[in-house]
Amino acid sequence: MRRSINRTLRAVERSSRFAAGHLPIVALLFVLGPLAAACGDDDNASGGGEKLNVVTTLPLFADFAREIGGDRVEVNSLLPVGSDPHTWEPVPSDVQRVAEADIVFANGLDLEPAAINVIEPNIDSSAPLVLLAEKAEAAGATVAKLPEGFEEEGEEGAPAGEEHGDDPHLWMDPANAELYAGTIRDALVQADPDGKSSYDENYESYISAIEDVGSYVSDKVSEIPESSRKLVTTHDAFGYFARAYGLSIVAFVAPSPGQEASPADIARLSRAMKDEGVPAVFVEPQIHSEGEILRQAGEDAGVEICTLYSDSLDDRVTSYIELMQFNADELARCLGG
Repeated sequence: MRRSINRTLRAVERSSRFAAGHLPIVALLFVLGPLAAACGDDDNASGGGEKLNVVTTLPLFADFAREIGGDRVEVNSLLPVGSDPHTWEPVPSDVQRVAEADIVFANGLDLEPAAINVIEPNIDSSAPLVLLAEKAEAAGATVAKLPEGFEEEGEEGAPAGEEHGDDPHLWMDPANAELYAGTIRDALVQADPDGKSSYDENYESYISAIEDVGSYVSDKVSEIPESSRKLVTTHDAFGYFARAYGLSIVAFVAPSPGQEASPADIARLSRAMKDEGVPAVFVEPQIHSEGEILRQAGEDAGVEICTLYSDSLDDRVTSYIELMQFNADELARCLGG
């Protein structure tokens, strides 16, 4: 058995911090019986010719892993499609998935704190936890800081206030997405050396796809008048994207989802939209409360309400390539391209 019942129970109690509406801890006792039996099936995830058992935090990273791993891997994400990694809470079955993984990929930089709290105490000692943002930084990526807010006066669109943490959304710049892909390829090769040629071939094909979609985004943004290349979003997830494609961040509702916007924040948001003359605002499908605030502000200002994707997939946008294509098309449509 990879994990004892007591350790599993402690991990779920600590990491889930079940709020109202979640399963009470007592109820977990009834779940952990079959969980223990399943965990007793020893380390057979990658043995006997079976596929490498890969677990990721986000569906987005599961897409990367499937593209590079191909038919040599079985990939599952802890977070379901459509969920917000900043606010997601685990369920008991997530502990079992982590305990049975041969390798786990996460972003780090406080993007998915609840997922990390499940992974760290439950991952098998032989299974690596690969932090993609950390590896990308080591490979040359520059990790940006998240600002607290934006100036009302002075330089337009300038970040204001104290910086309060690293911006974890590195993959929104395709150059960084290529570093993520390289990290995943290297980790898979280390875990499954016999698959090296397959992983290398899939990696090269995927890098070509990332380069192609990066060029597509550039072409679409070039169609937008320079005076309209401005973003107002629900949370500050588009800094890397904006820098890569010459866009400016005018305002956002909150630096991260779950941070309640004050009346003063909403007033500053409305003034920034008016002062900058933005033609549209962009909500994100997985972010609800901040999205409603932005939607109302956009309606009050008489601008178009549009959509962008950053750290979540759904039935409409099912992969990283589709995410970038969708964003490019939506920017061109909504900002006058």
